[in-house]
Amino acid sequence: MVNNEVSLIKKNFFKICLLAFAGSIIYGLPYFRYYYYDAYLAAYSLTNAQMGTLGSAFGLLGLLSYLVGGVLADKFPAKGLLIFSLVATGLGGILHIILPTYTALVIIYGLWGITSLLTFWPALMKIIRMQASDKEQGRAYGLFEGGRGVVNAVHMALATAIFGYFQSQAAAALGLKWIIIFYSAAPILCGLLFFFVLDNPQPECKTKQPDAEKKSDIKSLVSDIVTVMKMPAVWLACVITCTTYTFNLSYFYFTPYATNILGTSAVFAAVLTVLAQYCRPVASPFGGFMADRAGKAKVMFWGFVAMGLCTFMIMNLPKIPYQSYVLVALCLLLYFAMYSNFGIYFSLLSEGGVPIRYAGTAIGLVSTLGYLPEILCPLFAGKLLDKYPGAQGYTIYFTGIIVVAVVGALASAIWVKCFAPKKASVAETVSEA
Repeated sequence: MVNNEVSLIKKNFFKICLLAFAGSIIYGLPYFRYYYYDAYLAAYSLTNAQMGTLGSAFGLLGLLSYLVGGVLADKFPAKGLLIFSLVATGLGGILHIILPTYTALVIIYGLWGITSLLTFWPALMKIIRMQASDKEQGRAYGLFEGGRGVVNAVHMALATAIFGYFQSQAAAALGLKWIIIFYSAAPILCGLLFFFVLDNPQPECKTKQPDAEKKSDIKSLVSDIVTVMKMPAVWLACVITCTTYTFNLSYFYFTPYATNILGTSAVFAAVLTVLAQYCRPVASPFGGFMADRAGKAKVMFWGFVAMGLCTFMIMNLPKIPYQSYVLVALCLLLYFAMYSNFGIYFSLLSEGGVPIRYAGTAIGLVSTLGYLPEILCPLFAGKLLDKYPGAQGYTIYFTGIIVVAVVGALASAIWVKCFAPKKASVAETVSEA
């Protein structure tokens, strides 16, 4: 049994790498503005609140899309969904260049919420789950996230080099334009590559249901959603995902905090944020490996503790000597804990007894509620920083995410008590479904 499981993940290793590349490059366009925060504000004449609105437009359309996208992942070929998503997202980047007004940008970010989330993310997550056995879910998602980290580090280094060259020529706006061109071409080329090399796994739900028991599409859709909503593990996974993702959206604010409050250079602050992607290739596989060995929720518990403590220390850095060195060390530890958790939370679904036939729908529901920070964090942070300029705004925001870390730790502790002891029986339930 163990040999078969090991050979399964080894057999699909290259496919996981390809999926990791797609799962990274498609988000270059929706998120690159965070890495060049001040330059983006200046180039498009935006306020902090308007910058937050762009993120909220992306998150709002994504939030409305996740559940529908999860059902699509259970009903339609995943290969077609992924190819469409990659190509459409790249075309959105071209629109970003042609129509740079604020109103147009809000619409474009909203469209990216559909193309990179509705038709992409649930299908991608379901395919990842199908690449490994139930006992290897932590490693499969950890390797996937680690691979995304490698790709992120490479394409962000290229983007930084592009921006650095044009900034040295006093043409930061032109540098942003070429970054957009780069991030538009890459997903389109990736989508074309998938057309030739990606297999189209058959949805499990179609093979498990006899013809006599099939319902109409609408009734089947509603039935799947209701069934998933009755699973307690799914709701607890929503809380754990939401608290984890809050940090994934919040660490970007270390960049303006470093420049505006701590007085570092813009280049140092940008590098500080990019360092997160260099932690990811190590942290996510390590977290996945430890999750399969010591328990998924136990690893996440200590991850939340580390994130909360590091945020508290960063918030009080003005009182600590050698700020730059301490800041780098604290950020590296926080990034490691964050991406360790980030590579685990979807693997909780198999441990919680969610059958593969409902995987897409469950992922859609968890994403719908778990990714609420995609809307709330940018909007809340933007308005907060405009209303409370200087250190006060950052203090309030960072205090809020420390509270979120506490909630995540408590949810992880509850998961350990309710689901982790039943791991063996859960594996049997999922394999029989």
